[in-house]
Amino acid sequence: MAPVAISEPIAALPSVAELKSAATNRQFQAHKGVSDDFMYAFKYDTSLPTLENLGTDFDTDADVNALVSKFVDQEFAPALKSSNADQFASLFIDSGVWRDKVSFTWEYRTFNGREKILSAATDLLPKTPVSEVKLITPAPSLEKPYDDLHFAQAHLSITTDKVTASAVVNFVFTRQGLKIWTLHTAIEGLNGFPELPNRDGHMVGDVSWTRQREIDTDFEGTEPEVVIIGGGHNGLMMAARLKALGVPALMIERNARIGDNWRQRYEALSLHFPHWADHFPYMPYPEHWPVYTPAAKLGDYLEWYCSAMELHAWCSSSVTHAEQKADGSFTLEIDRGAKGKRILHPKQLVMATSLAGVPMTPVIPGSDKFKGTLRHSTEHDSSRAWVGKKVLVVGTSSSGFDTAYDFARRGIDVTILQRGATYIMSLTNSVPRMLGAYMPKEGKRPDLDVADRLAYSMPVGPGEELGRRMCDELVALDQPLLEGMEARGFKTWKGQRGTGVQTLGYTKNGGFYFDAGACKHIIDGSIKVEQGWIDHFTEDKVYLNGDREREYDLVVFATGFSNTIDSVRRTLGDEIANRVKPIWGMDEEGELNSAWKDCGVPNFWIMVGTLQHGRYHSKKVALRIKALLEGIAGESYKK
Repeated sequence: MAPVAISEPIAALPSVAELKSAATNRQFQAHKGVSDDFMYAFKYDTSLPTLENLGTDFDTDADVNALVSKFVDQEFAPALKSSNADQFASLFIDSGVWRDKVSFTWEYRTFNGREKILSAATDLLPKTPVSEVKLITPAPSLEKPYDDLHFAQAHLSITTDKVTASAVVNFVFTRQGLKIWTLHTAIEGLNGFPELPNRDGHMVGDVSWTRQREIDTDFEGTEPEVVIIGGGHNGLMMAARLKALGVPALMIERNARIGDNWRQRYEALSLHFPHWADHFPYMPYPEHWPVYTPAAKLGDYLEWYCSAMELHAWCSSSVTHAEQKADGSFTLEIDRGAKGKRILHPKQLVMATSLAGVPMTPVIPGSDKFKGTLRHSTEHDSSRAWVGKKVLVVGTSSSGFDTAYDFARRGIDVTILQRGATYIMSLTNSVPRMLGAYMPKEGKRPDLDVADRLAYSMPVGPGEELGRRMCDELVALDQPLLEGMEARGFKTWKGQRGTGVQTLGYTKNGGFYFDAGACKHIIDGSIKVEQGWIDHFTEDKVYLNGDREREYDLVVFATGFSNTIDSVRRTLGDEIANRVKPIWGMDEEGELNSAWKDCGVPNFWIMVGTLQHGRYHSKKVALRIKALLEGIAGESYKK
């Protein structure tokens, strides 16, 4: 059953079993977090091509490899090579989707439905000559994720006049034979500009390797073509991709050391998902790496990565002035602290400072009078000093749960304050379903390129429908957990648009929690739950809405971050920030508004997202930057 609320409080029940029993037998009331259209403009909802909708299925003895090979050789490849838009569009079902990343559109675009596909293909195919289309590994396969949804899947390589691209194609069997349900094409390389080979490495110069690193990083007598603001995982991955393409790039990092953005977080923090999807480009984690990476260890790894890949970073540095010139290049004033100031003139600029914006703490009457301690969750370091005290954690996304759990595990009296419903998943059930393609099999890691192609290939429309199915599956599997949470007065729900974590990841970038241990403490009562918000403070009291008087020694605001644009504004100033379009949030065709793509400011790129996002999208953005620097980039398709 869906995670829903208890209509009357039963917190006094003595045991977890009775709580769960009561939760099952009482009347439930559905919760809501944010509206379905919050930061979500997508408008091409279509049903899945189920067997019922298609009215047919693959034959039980069908040779999928032969079917797909024939289709690719005799229909798909000829349509592309001849630039025949009508033939190309006819290969799709009516509700088919073509999603492209840079390879044809020089942008991130999705074309939903045959009419949109035909329009785009009419414009794009004549300008993008295709010379080769071939199947690549893994071989075509028949996928049956559900009893009513069967499709063939193939991986392709496509060569155009300017790029090599990969493609993932999902085919369904119709009364007219094989048809394309979804096609995802994505740039993988630039013709004539391959990644650089490994250099010889023999030390034959006049200076040592260490001294040469200092000279190169200081850019003595030269300048970087690309400046990357931020030396976290997104900045490092971008720098590594650009270095491999022969593009001089420099990171500007405000912390004293690369990795401090993870080292300086609370001591109990580990990543919530297994590291399987988090490997860095060119340098995956070594074998025997812990499944859930400790934050401080990740910080050290970032520093190792910077050194091993010989990337260039100015630490303890910040941008004090930025402007864009008429030719699209930038002028940056960099404060290097004890090393003084430096003016740089990069041709391209990348913002890689944060997954979100700046820490956001609500302004609450009386907070200036409160004699207890108030802090944002980003300032939380350890619960050790608060044994014997009373703590309130405001917020129920991942940082709120993590912080409350850190106190509860030491027996500290802690309460979590929830204002809106939260989507909850167990790791046991969610990890295999969400990271299955990356999970090691029999001790062997899967091919990351293949896993990434699959992970990023499904367009938002059908992905949304599949997300609802997965959410329903997880809710059913996690029913005891969710009912136990509800019985303690915690509000759970099925996420925005009923897709669990999927849509929330595109919009709020929060509002969910992969249970890393805190849920048990809520169910057994060692983390107490209050609903609502803080109305005001007095010197020694915290008043919740409804005039509920409480006493706490410490209040931690796990209230998240502002919009990413605030980070841009704080770093680069109003003139540039005012031209940046919304960053997170879904546009009407099914792409994020301006992450990893045109953001409204020429030659300026927003690199945000998780470690997995960073590895995947850094390659696409770096190739696009390289093409612009070499003068071979096509025009971004806007129609």
